[in-house]
Amino acid sequence: MISALKEVLRVAVPLMVSTGMFSLVLFVDRTLLLWHEPSQMGAAMAAGNLFWVSVCVFVGIASMTSAIISQYIGADQPKRVGQLLWQSTWFALATLPFFILVGSFGESLFQFTDQPEHLIPMQAAYFRILMWGGAGEVLQTALSGFYSGTHRTRTIMLVSLASGVLNLLLDVLLIFGVGSPDPETGLRFMELGIAGAAIASTLSFWFKAVCYAVLLMKPVERERYGILRGIRINRRMMKRLIYFGLPAGLMYVTEAGGFTVIVLQIGRLGDVPLQATTMAINFNMIAFIPLVGMSIAASVLVGQHLIRTGPGPAIRCVIAALIVGWAYSLAWAVAYVFTPGGLIALYSLSPTGVDSEVAFEIAEKLLGFVAIYVILDATQLILAGALRGAGDTWFVLLAGLAVSFGAVIVGAVWQPVAARFQDPDGQAAALAALDWWWWVITGWVCTLAIVMAGRFLQGRWQRMRMV
Repeated sequence: MISALKEVLRVAVPLMVSTGMFSLVLFVDRTLLLWHEPSQMGAAMAAGNLFWVSVCVFVGIASMTSAIISQYIGADQPKRVGQLLWQSTWFALATLPFFILVGSFGESLFQFTDQPEHLIPMQAAYFRILMWGGAGEVLQTALSGFYSGTHRTRTIMLVSLASGVLNLLLDVLLIFGVGSPDPETGLRFMELGIAGAAIASTLSFWFKAVCYAVLLMKPVERERYGILRGIRINRRMMKRLIYFGLPAGLMYVTEAGGFTVIVLQIGRLGDVPLQATTMAINFNMIAFIPLVGMSIAASVLVGQHLIRTGPGPAIRCVIAALIVGWAYSLAWAVAYVFTPGGLIALYSLSPTGVDSEVAFEIAEKLLGFVAIYVILDATQLILAGALRGAGDTWFVLLAGLAVSFGAVIVGAVWQPVAARFQDPDGQAAALAALDWWWWVITGWVCTLAIVMAGRFLQGRWQRMRMV
């Protein structure tokens, strides 16, 4: 088990740092928007969720590049790696026109979901700009799969750190601008607010893709993995990528879609509940997103060990990943329970209004929900990654679809009678509805953990192969 822990940490720690940098950027991005204009933070969360729903099917397909590459390496077929990378690249670039088209309908989409009128222009602008970076996100996911699939995750960490620093610098510049405010408009030079945050994220997506593309052109990579020789479209390999990747993508959109529906329902309760939810979710994301790195590590290690050494070492790697994930999540659960005020106080470092002060108090209570499910969230994420690494992607999809659909249906059918928080005598009803939706989220995560654990223990995944 010690050797399994060492192997997991060697692969997972750089990935956790990489994904952790993304969560830090997301946290700082939304905090800066709160300081610029409190309502922009809630608008960015709703629009960001819709962006992820729009691109995550394609990101999920591209993400299977790493697991398939790990099996090619395990089967001692390195020349197939270059072919697979090119299929992922052509697939990613083909998504660009679709994403731009979807972005043009942003305002109509938010109007359809009955969002507060004053938030819709901000949400639409943020969403429209982010969609220009959607193909960049898919492409960088595909290209980074080469480094995770070959266990060279330190490269992913360094590229992510560079991208994160760029994003943060652009955030400060484009959200707040530079210089003194203009006497007529009151705005600084290059002060774009929520639009500036979207531009910063979009540029960072493409920056990562370009970095990976440049690194892959090194002579040693070109020769060993046949990078340039695989440039032609290989229909059989493209079909394999989509067959195994589509369930992963649909799983992402199922979970993200269900979560977005819940966030939009909370948004209908008013600015304050949405702000409080955004604050709590931000801290949840700081804990959750690094675990995506652990999930990727479980996926590539299972994929390679199943081919090279059999199920035994694969199982030991998954157990080691769970131990690390549980220890990491437990530390966050303790912080959520014992220091919620200290965490939420980070948002008050800049002057805020009365509504934001109320949102701070509500957010502290919402962190209690996060503490309940954070360890189970780690469990379902790591086990789902292990199952995908073996090729059991269709079960992960169907289970996720059933649980997510069930959570949204239960939430909608038994939701308490709600009112807008700002309406006279509406606060109690709005808070009751807010608590209800957070119980729905908690039950959703717990059920996913139980289902994934059951499938893993059943053992059918041990006989699956993707190459």
